[in-house]
Amino acid sequence: MSINPYKPPGSDSSRNPEPPAGPRSLLGAVTLGLVVDVGGSLAVGMVLTGVYAAQLRSRGVPDAELAAAVRAMPHDSAMYVAALLVAIGLSVLGGYVCARAARRDEYRPGLMMAVTSALFGMTVDSLSGEFTDMTLLLALTGFACNLLGVKYGAQHNRRAEAASP
Repeated sequence: MSINPYKPPGSDSSRNPEPPAGPRSLLGAVTLGLVVDVGGSLAVGMVLTGVYAAQLRSRGVPDAELAAAVRAMPHDSAMYVAALLVAIGLSVLGGYVCARAARRDEYRPGLMMAVTSALFGMTVDSLSGEFTDMTLLLALTGFACNLLGVKYGAQHNRRAEAASP
């Protein structure tokens, strides 16, 4: 049996795993969370508004009254409840994404994202002249859902850290 002195020694790469990823940019984590929360809510809102407008048009609502009817969607309609549930889910997901992107000290970027998201929603409603008690309630609900998502993301980060050797 001949030994080749020029052959490199074998290695076991499982002994040298990659180091765990460090924390990311605070601004990047907040931006990712806002894209998911605000951007996703706006996209879903546009789609559901289009569907609701199509339903109203099929019922014979004239074009002159269509815009006002869409803005005055009843809060007990199935379309409104569906939009609200999707928006709440996107708020939780936005907080989760923000925390997962931050990786460390998740509540600081999560709080920044939640405040920015709530202020954005209230600003849009106040500029459109539709600021009501419901606007404030939805902003507070979105804020709480963002922080719930941050909690879930932080828990996932801790489990991932504990599992890495």
